[in-house]
Amino acid sequence: MPSVFEDPEGFLRDFEARITAMAQKASSLDEALEAATATAKSENGEVRIKVGAGGALQEIHLSSQASTLTPRTLAAMIKEVYDQAAIQAGDNSTRALADVFGEDSEIVSQVRANRPEV
Repeated sequence: MPSVFEDPEGFLRDFEARITAMAQKASSLDEALEAATATAKSENGEVRIKVGAGGALQEIHLSSQASTLTPRTLAAMIKEVYDQAAIQAGDNSTRALADVFGEDSEIVSQVRANRPEV
């Protein structure tokens, strides 16, 4: 990187290039994280859940078969399906970060280190 005192124009060009690269990465990351949703469903399709990045619940669909289940069974099924979708969304988010910042980047390492064990 050029010195601001020895080569101010070179420093400015380098600075502008870094800002442009950071803006492109931010845009790519926004797009990748938007696509990092995941959908999971119960074995017989009673419950379908869509989860976004960070585990944000986006959609719950209950089929007519869900009405035949006891409240306790349905609640357990919803939690199980949500957990599956959240894990998938987390994996998708980690892949999105790796695509933008690289597999060996500090941010990807931190995300992987802080993921809950399954």
